[in-house]
Amino acid sequence: MRFLTDRSDAHAGPRAAQFRYANDQLRVAVRELLDGAGVRPGARVLDYGCAESPYRNELPVGVDYVGADLPGNPMATVELDAAGRVPQADASFDVVLSTQVLEHVEDPAGYVHECSRLLVARGSLVLSTHGVMYYHRDPEDYWRWTAKGLGKVVSDAGLEVVAMKGVLALGAAALQIFQDGTIWKLPRPLRRPYAAGMQRVIAFTDRRYEESSRLENCLTIALRATKP
Repeated sequence: MRFLTDRSDAHAGPRAAQFRYANDQLRVAVRELLDGAGVRPGARVLDYGCAESPYRNELPVGVDYVGADLPGNPMATVELDAAGRVPQADASFDVVLSTQVLEHVEDPAGYVHECSRLLVARGSLVLSTHGVMYYHRDPEDYWRWTAKGLGKVVSDAGLEVVAMKGVLALGAAALQIFQDGTIWKLPRPLRRPYAAGMQRVIAFTDRRYEESSRLENCLTIALRATKP
């Protein structure tokens, strides 16, 4: 399994950031799913493929936070082994957090099984990954998911999906991809105002969709699953 160690500005949130609205909505989704997991001070939380720990601040003060990633990431407190596994005992964590990692993993089923192994009984996996997002290497990019397909991978690992959210419905996702496919064709001075304007249009379009329709075709999928 391979993991992301350098995401550049993928989680940046300034007004003219290329992914500002998507990042804001993904953060809301992750926060809500973590709230549903009932994370309390003292809980052990594993950030599996932590990169720069972008959602560390969404966890309550007092959790035992463990960031795991490939060797070379200074933000990680645990280094993954050569197979991408976490050198921790079975049932070591109350929550496993995995954000925008699964699409970069060579063996997604093995990765989710590892998440399941590490969870205590009734513990929660909070995971997000790509739906219809475009291809990008970081360091490699293997997979895209539908809600049904992602749910099956998670269920096959012995976990029960209890909540799932779509981030950026189809129209907004299409506009995001259009922006990202055209912004680099513009002169550099025009890129920031173009992104700022497109992000407003993307936000306006996304709000026209009902929550129930988002999962059918969305830029990103986020879920919470529990271990029986």
